[in-house]
Amino acid sequence: MGFNDETFMLTSEPALKLYDQIKDQPIFDYHCHLDPKEIFEDKVYDNIVDLWLGGDHYKWRLMRAHGVSEDYITGAASKLDKFKAFARSLSCSYGNPVYHWSAMELKNVFGIDEVLTEENAEDIYHRINETLKTKKISPRKLIKDSQVTFIGTTDHPLDSLEWHQKLADDVSFDTTVAPTFRPDEAFIEHRNFTEFIRRLSQVTAVSIKEFQDVIDALEKRIAYFAEKGCKASDISFTEIVFEEADKETLDSLLKTVQEGYQPSQLEINQWQTAVFAELCRLYKQYGFVTQVHFGALRNNHSGIFQQLGSDVGVDSLGDQTALAINMNRLLDHLAQQNNLPKMIWYNLNPSYNIVVANTLANFQTNEEGIKSYLQFGAGWWFADTKSGMLSQMTALAEQGVLANFVGMLTDSRSFLSYQRHDYFRRILASYLGQWMVDGEVPNDYDAIGQMAKDIAYHNAVEYFND
Repeated sequence: MGFNDETFMLTSEPALKLYDQIKDQPIFDYHCHLDPKEIFEDKVYDNIVDLWLGGDHYKWRLMRAHGVSEDYITGAASKLDKFKAFARSLSCSYGNPVYHWSAMELKNVFGIDEVLTEENAEDIYHRINETLKTKKISPRKLIKDSQVTFIGTTDHPLDSLEWHQKLADDVSFDTTVAPTFRPDEAFIEHRNFTEFIRRLSQVTAVSIKEFQDVIDALEKRIAYFAEKGCKASDISFTEIVFEEADKETLDSLLKTVQEGYQPSQLEINQWQTAVFAELCRLYKQYGFVTQVHFGALRNNHSGIFQQLGSDVGVDSLGDQTALAINMNRLLDHLAQQNNLPKMIWYNLNPSYNIVVANTLANFQTNEEGIKSYLQFGAGWWFADTKSGMLSQMTALAEQGVLANFVGMLTDSRSFLSYQRHDYFRRILASYLGQWMVDGEVPNDYDAIGQMAKDIAYHNAVEYFND
């Protein structure tokens, strides 16, 4: 086993054999934050900094930790100087997954075998930029070279989806790019809530005065997304809550919040519960897989947030009380109303992995024969590390059925992030291979290999296309 070679992260002979079965499988990337406009326009990149460092808050966070001035991260420094500053930071970042991802991207995409350091950064910078030009590296080329068959983007509920339609109409592009319905602004604590309700009313021609009007208008947008090939929804909650409220309370909240009232935490929880329950009803009706990301504390450094905005590397994993109680009550409420859709739950705080996997096992009953109707999603954001992936898979294996797991996703804004699927597959192969070494599963490469192939690709295809 050597650094970034063919045996990278493959810890045993069984791991090598299992990886050999899954390394060349296609990628079904069901959740990411790529821009469909960029995919359609397919402009050739001319500078590695734009492709590799622009908008990548994982790398920005690492650079700040190494004492790099913001001028060399998001500021006005030259692209070469930014690249050299990142190389200097990366050289000390052993153990951070960015160190691994970066090495894999350099080797697998650009053919750079050397370890990037501050000393060789300028030479590598110019070589990569020449490769970008001569190989005409663009979004579609990166997608094709990575064998990506499906991309699920993340989209505002009022988006026109014009770029998705243009991609669907383009017979020269084989990869399906489907929108994902992401209505974060429909929740009253969101800073854009009032403006969102105004625009929602305008776009849907629904006069929004009561809670039910909000739901009716959202359904119109869900129907529109379904027409455009949407297969999934997504939402990000700080906490999982369950607080029921009557119609009068919800109607009053809608009115007063739009007038400037600051809701209490109880009222925020009541609105979240009601809106999400109604959305789940609609998602089941329209056949959307419901993705729930929870546990992120966002924009914690107020100065950086005010200067640069959201998603710039100042977010954290959070904690909460009564997760098991609230999650069980919420899922039971949906099940009793027959409104429980297919769901994928992504937990940001690994300390809750067993709780989440254990809770989901209570609600797998379905008459459609869908394997793991409720999915425990892959390690997300701060948990898409080696230890995070292993913790998630261990909890799922012990509390559910790992063989049904829908596997990895990029959850990224970078077209280079498909290397994360290879990273996951290497970790998966070593994890299952160690079971074989330890005698915890049969020494059956056909059976365990098929399990690995299903997790790497086939389960996701079946789950989203069912």
